[in-house]
Amino acid sequence: MKKFRLLLLLAVNASLFLASCSQAPDAEKDPNADAEYKRSHRPEGYREAQRSNAD
Repeated sequence: MKKFRLLLLLAVNASLFLASCSQAPDAEKDPNADAEYKRSHRPEGYREAQRSNAD
């Protein structure tokens, strides 16, 4: 019984983890959504470097 509960708990955690991972949109179907996804997932250091280069 304990093994079954542990296995069930691991399965639930794995499914929640996989559901929480966002996937990038298809660039061919929706280029605007793809560009927005890429902009929102840039590292903060990259954004800061872009701001400092603009000055």
